[in-house]
Amino acid sequence: MKRPSMAPLLAVACLAFAATSASAEKIKMTAASSHPPVLPWIEVITNHIVPETNKRLAAMGSKNEVVWTEAYAGALFNAPNALEGVEAGLADLAWVGTIFEPAKLPLQNVHFYAPFAVGDVHALTEIGNELHDTLPAMNKQWDKYNQKFLGAMADGSYHLITNKPINTLEDLKGLKLLAGGAVATWLEGTGATAVNSAFPEFYNSISTGVADGAVMTINGMLPFKIHEVAPYITLVNMGGPITGALTINKETWQFLPEDVQGVLTDLGREYSTMVADSVSAREDKFLATMQAEGATVATLDEAERRKWAASLPDLAGEWVKLNADAGLPAAEVLKAFLDGGRSRGEEPLRDWSN
Repeated sequence: MKRPSMAPLLAVACLAFAATSASAEKIKMTAASSHPPVLPWIEVITNHIVPETNKRLAAMGSKNEVVWTEAYAGALFNAPNALEGVEAGLADLAWVGTIFEPAKLPLQNVHFYAPFAVGDVHALTEIGNELHDTLPAMNKQWDKYNQKFLGAMADGSYHLITNKPINTLEDLKGLKLLAGGAVATWLEGTGATAVNSAFPEFYNSISTGVADGAVMTINGMLPFKIHEVAPYITLVNMGGPITGALTINKETWQFLPEDVQGVLTDLGREYSTMVADSVSAREDKFLATMQAEGATVATLDEAERRKWAASLPDLAGEWVKLNADAGLPAAEVLKAFLDGGRSRGEEPLRDWSN
């Protein structure tokens, strides 16, 4: 996907849209994602945002109607290209996995450099939205890629799922573990090798021997049947991710009627809450189902968790310096993230602010 070659087509499309949007009652928009609707953060788009948009417009007495085209499960772009896909206008509204963009969206990945800090999905969701509401630099990151942020999306805490039991930190040595994007930093110093990949590729990678397991959330394990090829689940509670965001192409946004903008703004925050509710509700159920299907579930000893957190390099300090050198307020974002966690009862296992 090369932006320059697509720019003329995008410009023509935007001009055409601009010329008709003021009088048009039917507005064509595409909702898309790299991942399938079996995951909460995509399910809420297709089951709530898409149908609810027009219900609310009709209830308001609006003459506007959005004619949705839906394209999920990588129909338009894969996970590493979602940011560019929305930027170029391949989709108007989409889930963008910020987890895959630690270089392009560094501030949105702050939590990956402070593991073992915040694990509650509702706290993470609230913090993700709070950071965008209070720190202008967060939204400027999206501006660079022609997008407007509508709502944060968080998942539950990260754990291990492997093809051998894990009882101690020592057991990780020599393993190849799938870890999307910046999650790879959580394996530094453990002796395990991180293999960058996205949930939809995990099953094949483990079944073919490319990897021995994965660092992932419970909500990804069952839908992709990872427990069939890696039957040992070790609950580690490494902290959860603000994995992505619901965004909309900025040109599309600018030409939308005000009432449509208002509805999508409200739905963006509802999206955040509904995804968090779904993620939270699924975890116990999914664990029980996987156990019933032959998975073994164990909890890593607290002393081993503390050893893991203490053994990691100064991820937060290195991240702050790297991004401060690039002119970004990384220290401010890190402090806001950690303060947001503490104000919600989430005390870091390790103080990343020092």
